[in-house]
Amino acid sequence: MGDYDTLFKRIFAVPANAAAELRCVLPAVLLAALDLSRLEHIPGTFVGPDMAHRHTDLLFRVPLGGRLVYLYLLMEHQSRPDPLMPLRVLEYLQRVWSKLLRNERGRKTLPPVLTLIVHHGPGGWTAPRSLHEMVEGLDEFPQLRPFVPNLELLIDDLAHVSDSQLLARPLTPVPRVAIWLLRDGRKADALLAHLPALSAELHHVLLHAPDDARVFLRYILQRTGPPSFDELRRTILENVPAAEAPLASIADQLRQEGVLEGLRQGTEQGRARALRDTLRSLLGQRFGALDGTTSARIDAADADQLQRLIGRVLSAASLGEVFEPH
Repeated sequence: MGDYDTLFKRIFAVPANAAAELRCVLPAVLLAALDLSRLEHIPGTFVGPDMAHRHTDLLFRVPLGGRLVYLYLLMEHQSRPDPLMPLRVLEYLQRVWSKLLRNERGRKTLPPVLTLIVHHGPGGWTAPRSLHEMVEGLDEFPQLRPFVPNLELLIDDLAHVSDSQLLARPLTPVPRVAIWLLRDGRKADALLAHLPALSAELHHVLLHAPDDARVFLRYILQRTGPPSFDELRRTILENVPAAEAPLASIADQLRQEGVLEGLRQGTEQGRARALRDTLRSLLGQRFGALDGTTSARIDAADADQLQRLIGRVLSAASLGEVFEPH
C-alpha cells in the first residue's frame, strides 16, 4: 500500500471524519434518517490482495430507523477510473454479506450496504457508475433488466471539486485538508497553486491536531519530493509560518530514513530516461540506426552529459562529432 492508503485510512477510519465526508455526498433524505453520531468503524478489508494496489476500503455501520445499515467507503487511486468498478464492488459487497451471515448464524435477511467511491484521479470519473451499464443488450431489450443484478455507485469525484466547493463542504479542517491532499497530491504545482486557499485549514490542523498535521506534511514531502521540496517549503512557510518546525523535523526524519535521497534519485533517473529517449530519437533522425557502441555510450551517460550531447546533435556533421567534438 502507498501513501494514499495511509492518509485515507488514518483520517477516514475516524468515524467523525467519515461522517463529515458522508454528509457531503449522501442524499438529504438518508442523512435525515441516519444517526451519523453513532457511526461505527468495522475493522477489516474486503478488497482482495490482487486489487489492494488500486483500492482502499473502510466499512462502517450506523443506525437507520430500527435497523443497522452499512456504509462502505472505497477509495479508487489509479490514474484512470476502473472500468470494472461496479463488478468489483458487487464482489466486495458479496464478501461483506457473507461475513455478516457467518458471524450472525440466525440471520435470514441482508442489511443495506451503500458504497461511496472517493476518486482522486485526474480528469474525473468516466467509467460506468452502475452494473447495468456494463451489461450488453439491456437498452435493446429492457425486459431483461429485472432479471440482471444491478447496483449504482455513489462517487465523490474530487477532480471536479473546486477550492470554493471544498471550503463550503460541511467538513472540519482535518478531513478537509485530507481531501485537498488527495485531490492535488499527485503534482507539486497543483499543491502550490491551491495552498493559499487551504492555508487557514492547514494552520488550524497544525495548532489543534499536530499529529495529523505531521502526517499531512510528511505526505506532501513524500508525494512531491526533490527537486520541488525547497519551493514547496518556501510556499508553505509563506502561507503557514507555524509549519516551520514540523517541516524541518519531518525533512530530517525523511533524510535519516533515506526517503528524500530515494526520491531525488528517482527524479534524476526519470530525467535521464527522458533525455536518453530524446537523444536516441534525434540521432536516429540525423544519422540513421544506432549501432551497439553508440547505444552503450548513451546508456552510460548521466543526465548532465545527455543534455550536452543533445545540444550538439543539430550542429554536428557526423555521429562522432556528437560524442567527441573537435
